[in-house]
Amino acid sequence: MSLPPSRQFSSQPPEPPPATTYQLPPATPPPPAKRTAGSYLHLSLWRALLLQAARHRYWLKGAAIAYGIACCCLFGGLAVLAAATLNNSVSLFITVGLNQWLPDLAPTITTLITQTQTAWQLWHRWGLLIVTVSLGLSLWLKVVGLAQQIIRSDGDLASHLVPSLRQRLTTVLVAGVSASLTLLALGCVLMAMPVSLQGATESPLFNFVQHLFAQVLRWCLAASTIALVFGLLYRTSQKSSARATPILPGTVFATGIWLLTAGMFRLQLGSVMNHHWLYSVMSVVLLSQLVLYCCTMGLLLGGQYNKLVHRYFPQSRSRQAAVQPPPAPAFDSFRIEKPPYR
Repeated sequence: MSLPPSRQFSSQPPEPPPATTYQLPPATPPPPAKRTAGSYLHLSLWRALLLQAARHRYWLKGAAIAYGIACCCLFGGLAVLAAATLNNSVSLFITVGLNQWLPDLAPTITTLITQTQTAWQLWHRWGLLIVTVSLGLSLWLKVVGLAQQIIRSDGDLASHLVPSLRQRLTTVLVAGVSASLTLLALGCVLMAMPVSLQGATESPLFNFVQHLFAQVLRWCLAASTIALVFGLLYRTSQKSSARATPILPGTVFATGIWLLTAGMFRLQLGSVMNHHWLYSVMSVVLLSQLVLYCCTMGLLLGGQYNKLVHRYFPQSRSRQAAVQPPPAPAFDSFRIEKPPYR
């Protein structure tokens, strides 16, 4: 008599019960990093800034942009010279400015304007004005567009893409506004000349305080104007997917570099008046090129500094994410897994 299949015995050992594994819920994320004033002075942040600048060759790109700005200044000077030969009011304005800032160079420029008026015909002077203005504006547009492209792309594959029509129109608008504001800031710096250069004598205490207040006010106006230029360039250079990137840290950084270089240039400009005019002209040209390079590097490094601050403090992008508590673990996070059959 055979037993039913349910009661038959087998020599094989019974299968062990399936092992039960539990997967713990994910750990609670760390609290969001709070961005403070000391966070911007972190050593690793500045080390990463220098590494990124060396990686994307900002030193060479800054020199190219500074050279383009210097060429714009050269074309602008030729355009002003042509305008002075066409209008006596412009000639008088240039003469007064040179007598105040570069008195040794004023007779040479005045003689050059007079010789150009007598030797060149009227349509030649108009042609010089049109050509220099066209070349200066086109080169300035190229410089602003290149700076925006470098800040936006970080030297990656996006730098080789053709900008869209909207980006081109934005570049034209930004170039016009930035040129106007830069000239305003430069005028404020040139008006804030040292006392020795203006030929003033020693004044009483009240006049000294008044003069000091005027100098501080002019420098504050120049700094706020150039900061507006940098902020405008940073904001218009951001991609549509990176609108949360801050622009204030880089703006303050670039403005600080501009103030330092402009102050040193102003002091050096006051000391070159005691030397020969040829040395004065050469030193002013070289110092101007050095100032342009430093300001350009400050602009490029400020754009990269904004991105690094946004990368090092990612949880401070949204205040809502910092306020909301982490979600509670769901029941689906506990899973029972069966090992494979042996």
